[in-house]
Amino acid sequence: MPEKVPEAIKRVRKHDLVELSSTGRRLGLGRGREPGWLEHHLADDATGSLRAILLEHPPKLCYRCLVLIKRADGEVEHFLIDVLPEDFDRLEDISGEALLTFTRWVLAQIPLSPLPAPP
Repeated sequence: MPEKVPEAIKRVRKHDLVELSSTGRRLGLGRGREPGWLEHHLADDATGSLRAILLEHPPKLCYRCLVLIKRADGEVEHFLIDVLPEDFDRLEDISGEALLTFTRWVLAQIPLSPLPAPP
């Protein structure tokens, strides 16, 4: 039984999220998008990240995870989803050069606010 949140960042695709969401709904886990919403709003080739942020217990031990992924309309979507530890473990880690590329992509998604000119 996990006692802490894993530090890994996992790669998720549309079909992974639909499967994770369906499992969460079936088990009554607390957070997640509806599988139909994911089917409708994510591009078929969408790839994103999933990172565990909390360890939850009721009704079943799971990780509350943050998902970051591009929607079919090109906008970036982020949401919470509860994932069983065994489902989290089976997902592919983002590491090495892929982690650097991913980090650059994430930073590029942050809107910049121009600072006022100095007086």
